Amino acid sequence: MRKFIKVLSISLFVFSISFAGLKKIPNFELKREDGKIISREDLKGKPSILVFWSLNCSSCKEELPILNKFYHKYKNKINFYAIVLFTNSIEKVKQRKKEWGFDIPVLLGGNDNKIVYKYRVIGVPTTYFINKDLTIFKLVYGKKEEEKLEKIIDELLKRNLQ
Repeated sequence: MRKFIKVLSISLFVFSISFAGLKKIPNFELKREDGKIISREDLKGKPSILVFWSLNCSSCKEELPILNKFYHKYKNKINFYAIVLFTNSIEKVKQRKKEWGFDIPVLLGGNDNKIVYKYRVIGVPTTYFINKDLTIFKLVYGKKEEEKLEKIIDELLKRNLQ
């Protein structure tokens, strides 16, 4: 078990270093739950938060309601999207949003792995904090406490609202 944790830690470190050269977020075009297509360019000009999640993720069930508080507090200053992976079922997404208690706009990541590979999602939740010029401000793997998320959001706003 220790060996596994060590290998995982080293892998995550190397993986995060590989993002240092990735200045702008990759292009995407995903369908919002209301049918509108959202692309990377729609995020330009305003900081953004993209959280990748899945319907059966227990950590996502805990984190999305926390992010939802920030969505309601900052939705006029920050773009928020929850990108659901491995489904195109709007009905299942709506059901899960109601069960888990969040109303962040959801983008459908689809049943293929294109968005997973483009954004190097190795587990869920994975959260991208993005500057208004579409560069990556911070990348967070796994669930974070409310205080940690608030600190990152405050830093994102300070950097982008100057």
